[in-house]
Amino acid sequence: MKMFGLKRIVDKKVEKTVDMASNLVNSLLDTTYKGGLFSMIIVTIVWVSIFLYIAFYYAYMPSLMFSRPIHMQFKSCYSNKGLCDYPSAHVQLTKSHQLLMIGQKYKITVYVELPESPVNEEIGMFMLCVRLSDKFGYLVSSSCRSSRLRYMSQLYRAVHTLFMAPFYLAGLSAEKQIIQLEMYTDFEEDQLHPVTDIYFEMLNHDIQIYSAKINIIANLGGLRYLMFHWPIVSACLGIGSNLLFVFFVFSMSWRHIYGPEVYRSEPNDLLGRTGIGHLDEFDSEDDSEISDDLSKKDFLPYSFSSSSLMIPEQ
Repeated sequence: MKMFGLKRIVDKKVEKTVDMASNLVNSLLDTTYKGGLFSMIIVTIVWVSIFLYIAFYYAYMPSLMFSRPIHMQFKSCYSNKGLCDYPSAHVQLTKSHQLLMIGQKYKITVYVELPESPVNEEIGMFMLCVRLSDKFGYLVSSSCRSSRLRYMSQLYRAVHTLFMAPFYLAGLSAEKQIIQLEMYTDFEEDQLHPVTDIYFEMLNHDIQIYSAKINIIANLGGLRYLMFHWPIVSACLGIGSNLLFVFFVFSMSWRHIYGPEVYRSEPNDLLGRTGIGHLDEFDSEDDSEISDDLSKKDFLPYSFSSSSLMIPEQ
């Protein structure tokens, strides 16, 4: 009997040890799984936040500058030298899609390269006109600006030519001036008539031009100004805001999907941790052991069982 009791104790110890080891392994596996899942979720949220900021940046920020060359055209006179009409040009910004952003202000500037020739000096003031139209030919806006070559006295011209003579002879410089004409300071695109074509006309027959080009520069302000001039700070703030928003949405989705199951399982886990759920098992084992001990010590003539009960016939 002593050997039998000792064997039962050893078996219970072994079974308890196996259960503890199994519970420990299951706990480690569950912790590893939850940690890996949490890490994947965090990485996904971070990349989604970065993608959202990049998409917002390219959708919200306009192109900073557009530049197009201007090729002047004219008709020559057959009777005498010179031009029979004003030099003019046509620049197509885009064919169909909208180039400028709605609500954004732009500065439109024309750069004209003029030689310091006696003809241009004699002309003095000249006028340049610009017409903006959409793809159907509708006139959106027009503007004219005047300018002239910068004045240089005879003494200044002689000293300047003497000093720049080596560069002139080497072809590194030329006797020319670049005149800047600001046609628009705060031009805004019309949503109904987006600008696709620009027409230029120089209102002088005798003017001599080397080349010309047009620059369209976006006047950034407000949030666009901050995003362009402080990109790192703006990116940190934007990605951080996206992180909070995406994490909030994910938390609400997780609570909506898995919340009821977690709440239903919490009372059972609480009973399991406190041991209340095992009371019935312990009571049945104790009752069986007590009945066995009483039968062995002759307190009871025999142990009761379900087969020994007298059940009356129906």
